[in-house]
Amino acid sequence: MEFNLEIIKQSYSVLKVDYRQDEGEKYFVYGYRNDEEEWDFDNGDFLMVLDEKEQINVLKRNFTVFYKNQWLCNDCFRYKKIENLEAESREHWVWSAWSGLPNNLMKGLQNKILVGVPQLSWKNVQNLVNPSDCFVDFNICTDCIGSDEYEEKYTKIVNQLNLWELELATEVILKGNEKMLESYIAHNIEIVETDMKLIDTQVKVKDGVIDILAEDKNGTACILELKMRTNDKNLIWQSAYYQSEIGEDVRVITIAPSYDEVISKALMNVRNIEMKIFIQDDKGLLKIESFEPNPKVKLSEDKIILLANDEQDKAI
Repeated sequence: MEFNLEIIKQSYSVLKVDYRQDEGEKYFVYGYRNDEEEWDFDNGDFLMVLDEKEQINVLKRNFTVFYKNQWLCNDCFRYKKIENLEAESREHWVWSAWSGLPNNLMKGLQNKILVGVPQLSWKNVQNLVNPSDCFVDFNICTDCIGSDEYEEKYTKIVNQLNLWELELATEVILKGNEKMLESYIAHNIEIVETDMKLIDTQVKVKDGVIDILAEDKNGTACILELKMRTNDKNLIWQSAYYQSEIGEDVRVITIAPSYDEVISKALMNVRNIEMKIFIQDDKGLLKIESFEPNPKVKLSEDKIILLANDEQDKAI
């Protein structure tokens, strides 16, 4: 399609290009009128449809051109601060997901956000499925709003994103994903114990790999060994061996969905051992609590008397 640069220049100096591969690899071009006091990036004037990238290059030589999915500060664009938009060092406020989450989980989170947070659009969440840089971009730069205003405006949304992320991760863990369990605990290490600090994950020792190495509030090293099965016998020798590689002053915390009796009995004979289990709480989130191999029932005085009378009746 031909276009007249001189006519467009009379009214526009900034254009937006929306490349649509599913519509025949076409470039849809929108413009923002010079005489408008404010601009809305999502509501420019539709100008033309182009077929070739070279035509876009011609536009770039004559106009300031942005792409639909490009990182832009909404306020900078609204108030026509073009020099800010073109600055390479411009930083945006973002919410970062933790690394290592599966792609299908991030797609699920994208869908939840698009349905449940009206203020956010695809442009905000498109980078959630990028494994190397997983985040939600709020499309506002750090020069336009400070940290106090950011917290006031986005804290509620950030809390909701954190909750959805943890809910989705919990669902994956409960289906038997040990790698996700490790990532979840490493990302939220205080779920194991208050004031615990992460040191590292997948720590190599001579004859094995420690899932998580942490430190408690007293500075004591903590080996966290994770299992998705209740009957994994490797847990016994790993719990005994790994602490010998770390040192005498160490705690070994095993975390599993539960423990078969033979496993729990064996672990009780390993020094410095603490057994914990993971469950889903009433909020749909992962919860870690202590495991009691043989809980003892404390009987009330009345119950003891009833049992004694019952035994006496049997004897008679």
